[in-house]
Amino acid sequence: MKRCLLSLAAAACLFLASCSFQSGSELLDSSLLAAPVPEELTQSELWQQAVHSGSLISYEEEPITTKAMAEEATASLAKKGGTVEMYQFSGSGDTAACTRILCKNTGEEITLSRSETQDWITSAEPEQTDTLTEPQLTRYGFFTAQTGSGEDFGFRAVNDAELYGNIAELRQLYDTYLKPIAATAIGEKTWSSPEEAGDLLMLAEDIAWAVDGISFRETYPDGWIPVNYLVETLSRYFDGIDRRAVVYTVYDFDYASDCMHYTFERDYEAELPRVRVLSAHEQEELLRISYCLYDPCTGEPLPDSSRVLSVRPQEDGSFRYMSNLMA
Repeated sequence: MKRCLLSLAAAACLFLASCSFQSGSELLDSSLLAAPVPEELTQSELWQQAVHSGSLISYEEEPITTKAMAEEATASLAKKGGTVEMYQFSGSGDTAACTRILCKNTGEEITLSRSETQDWITSAEPEQTDTLTEPQLTRYGFFTAQTGSGEDFGFRAVNDAELYGNIAELRQLYDTYLKPIAATAIGEKTWSSPEEAGDLLMLAEDIAWAVDGISFRETYPDGWIPVNYLVETLSRYFDGIDRRAVVYTVYDFDYASDCMHYTFERDYEAELPRVRVLSAHEQEELLRISYCLYDPCTGEPLPDSSRVLSVRPQEDGSFRYMSNLMA
């Protein structure tokens, strides 16, 4: 009987140890995330390594671990042996990648180490690249610090869902109204007409991709795009778009085919503006959406970057862009 009790006690200890090991990282409830984490990632070796080590984790720059973890890790850097470790996952399939960042207090200094891998299988131990001073977690949820080299350093460590109570509404505002034109017409530029908003064919390309999932480079590899299609795409979101507006752009027009020759001369690798939607209210039949740009290392709003995007809702549920002006 005594041996049986000892066996049960040992099994219980093993079970508790196993549970503790499995829950090293405190993960947010999936309902709080802007997008689901792919099963391909959660089944990967590197994901298991990150979770079991109690590290901070993000996918496509969205933190998946809790604010409490970020606060505890940041506070630990004040003591010798304290660490902040972050696994930043991105992509999927053939584009899967992971950047591993390790900040450690050695007792003499805080070191910054990194490693990168182009899969989710294994990760080399991070190698020191710099030193840090004054590490902190900003009120916008970013872990940031001064580097010995003078380079900017920081990353988002806290999910917006734990900072803003109305995050679902703010995300919907961004996805519905800002995202379709984010690459061309959202940011410091101010405008009150589609021509002022940006290159009309680029706007059409952005809308086609964001709303319909249509890639101009794949659908029209030779660059010849029907004028009627361009007018139709732009008219869904802007007033005053007609054939003349499209034909009289900087691009060549072919009368025989009634097509514009789009040259694809833009930076397709450029990052979208870092935008934080602040609020929205109705005024004079318009929906006015306030937003700002923010520093990618600290989360702090950039000076003079506050803007108000005005759209006019339609009875059928669609809307038209009207202006993007200073707040």
